[in-house]
Amino acid sequence: MKLLDQVTRLKPLEIIVVLNGCSDRSFQRTRLCPQATIVHIPESAGHDVGRSLGAKLSRGDILLFLDGDMVIPARQMSLFAEAVDGGVDVALNDLDHLLPPFALSDAVTRCKMYLNAVLGRSDLGVSSMTAVPHALSRKALERIGYRELMVPPKAHALSIMRQLRVEKAGTVNVIKHNRLRQSNTGAGNAMEQLIAGDHAEALAQVLGEQQASGRLSEGHLQEQRRQMAAWRNAL
Repeated sequence: MKLLDQVTRLKPLEIIVVLNGCSDRSFQRTRLCPQATIVHIPESAGHDVGRSLGAKLSRGDILLFLDGDMVIPARQMSLFAEAVDGGVDVALNDLDHLLPPFALSDAVTRCKMYLNAVLGRSDLGVSSMTAVPHALSRKALERIGYRELMVPPKAHALSIMRQLRVEKAGTVNVIKHNRLRQSNTGAGNAMEQLIAGDHAEALAQVLGEQQASGRLSEGHLQEQRRQMAAWRNAL
């Protein structure tokens, strides 16, 4: 795999490859990389489940999450690992300048922006753990929990609510690299519905924790709605 050629240039402590329902020759190709620990799941369990499993098996202090369909130069990947090495807990891909404003954005982009706004992190724009590449510190993984990585927006929200250091680390144009499939094209496609549902679960987590802490009142909700309307109309 071409991506593994770039990954090995980073000289990582470990390489964990989760082959999740692959129907091509990925298994045979990955075996050519002696450093790789291969987890082969014959039936697809969802790519986010694969990341969660890979995280559970990891031992390193810095975890870099990638997608085998996207060949990213080693130098670009290193930005995310370097950010974590410098003290960031969650290093995200910055896609803001590659996307249109809110009014022209698709549903997935709006979900990401809205969740960040609710979390008080509008500065993150559309940056999210839903997108790769991103990197985590070992502290972040322990504080979030590897199971929560199965729902990336929820893990993203938890990382902010748990007072982890979450920042943009670099830009990789995954929009250009994203392979078009029937499941991710067209309005209301299956992937869009899945990601929207994941964000709804994340928002439920946020609101539940705010309510439990006594920070959520009707007046507070009205003020949040007012601020969101002003923010949206300014875009």
